[in-house]
Amino acid sequence: MLDDCLALSMPQKHLLWHYRSRHESLIAYSNAKYYDNKLMTFPSPADSISEVSWVKVEGFYDKGSSKQNKAEAEAVVAEIVRRISDPELRRDSVGVVTFSLVQQVLIDDLLNDEYRKNPQLETWANEMYEPIFIKNLENVQGDERDVILFSVGYGPDKQGKVSMNFGPLNRDGGWRRLNVAITRSRKKMIVYSVITPDQIDMSRTSSEGVEGLKGFLEFAARGRNTLVSRQNEAINTVGIEEIIAERLRAEGYTAQCNIGYSDFKIDIAVANPDNPDNYIFGIMVDSKKHLDNSTARDRTVSQPGVLKGLGWNIANVYTLDWLDNSEKVIEKLKKDIELAISRNRSGDEPSEEEAPKKAEELVFEKEEVLTVADKCEEYKPFKIKEAGTSEDFSKPGIDKKLQKIISDILKAEAPVSYDVVYKKTRACFGMTRGGASVKKAFENAFAQLDIPVTTVNDTKFCWLSQEQIMNYSICRITKDDGEKRSMDEIAPQEIANGINIILADQISMNRADLIKTVSKLFGFTRTGDVIDKACTEGIKCARAKGYVFIDEETGRITTKAE
Repeated sequence: MLDDCLALSMPQKHLLWHYRSRHESLIAYSNAKYYDNKLMTFPSPADSISEVSWVKVEGFYDKGSSKQNKAEAEAVVAEIVRRISDPELRRDSVGVVTFSLVQQVLIDDLLNDEYRKNPQLETWANEMYEPIFIKNLENVQGDERDVILFSVGYGPDKQGKVSMNFGPLNRDGGWRRLNVAITRSRKKMIVYSVITPDQIDMSRTSSEGVEGLKGFLEFAARGRNTLVSRQNEAINTVGIEEIIAERLRAEGYTAQCNIGYSDFKIDIAVANPDNPDNYIFGIMVDSKKHLDNSTARDRTVSQPGVLKGLGWNIANVYTLDWLDNSEKVIEKLKKDIELAISRNRSGDEPSEEEAPKKAEELVFEKEEVLTVADKCEEYKPFKIKEAGTSEDFSKPGIDKKLQKIISDILKAEAPVSYDVVYKKTRACFGMTRGGASVKKAFENAFAQLDIPVTTVNDTKFCWLSQEQIMNYSICRITKDDGEKRSMDEIAPQEIANGINIILADQISMNRADLIKTVSKLFGFTRTGDVIDKACTEGIKCARAKGYVFIDEETGRITTKAE
């Protein structure tokens, strides 16, 4: 359809501003190759580093049999497993693009094999804010992820022979499929191939798609050097930006002009003295190019917002201000640069995760899918340690040993019921039950510790301190099939905190539904007298703390009075 429109010479209109890529290198090749450098893209503070990388895989393309490239598939799956196993890397969503359906299926099968061997991997993958996708060149349009892993698949066979057949790329319009595939990434792209750029012989094919692949592999392997000739076509006139940069250099800063791949550039970029490969500060001037390429809203709202989200500290310098008092402008710039350096050293610099536009929406979506359980801490029980036998209770000095065990239990579990403390103390001596002498020894040791205790319906709860009782705001639940507490072993204050979290999500619930939800939160599928009684005390406590309001007419429990 698009080709038909172009053949009819229909008027064309290009969308010039590109916002998806969080690093300019991710769109630089397509911009140079397919958009005549007309796309306005935003430089990154780490402009000298490319986020498009190439991994040369040792293997072959099984051309005569399965049409698969197992070595590439294994490399891609290994990277997926590495990423979802790492809590930090797992914050970035992942997508896989292949050149063929056969390679797509192979990678999908190998990843599922890894899930079967280690089910925790699948659990982690399902917790990612965007699901992992594995798609081929034909059906990836419209998808995007933080990290894209690209498997070429085609390449030398077992005998080292290379065919110039690259599936969809060889067809008419194959370059468009390539362009779509290599522009799916927001943060990083890793290209895996057994084939090298020099093995693609353009004398054996006239396909624009294959030519594009060769250039893209060169770009992934060598970086922006492959685009230098195109960048040099841009006309960079010496203006006020060079004058300001020279003044900053005289003040001891490393400053460069016209940073960026596209026609949109950071006029002056000041290098981070602690990391010269990164820029710490950017300066925009009111040049004719900026006035011609953008609207007032672009210059004052959209562009600064995007640049801040990418990690830039940005200042504007206006020609009239410079001509009026250049010293004042320089002093202001020096102050701002030093502040940016100071924030960077203290760790207070703006984070890339605070990016506006699409990135902000993604963070919002990630927060939106948090469950009530995600907002609770994990209950980590005291680990029983062998401390002796039942006979030790009649020996001198048992008080100090018991006090140490009791204190350790409280540090791990407080608030915790008195009965649980007694039971776990006995367990350290290999006892499931205790006689009168054992109980008396425990009570004597407990009394000497001056432990704060609250009592609810004849159940005593032990705390670390009075301050903990006053300020306790934590709700702990059992996760990953861990040890589960009985509801009557959980302090009403902790149940109240769980109710507070639940109603922050639900706003309003009737009493029965709230008790069921609280029960489920603490790991129980059914309610009963014990759970009802504990939840009732939790609701009373939540009301006393001001967490909830109970409508006397309807009985509904809400986060506040309507």
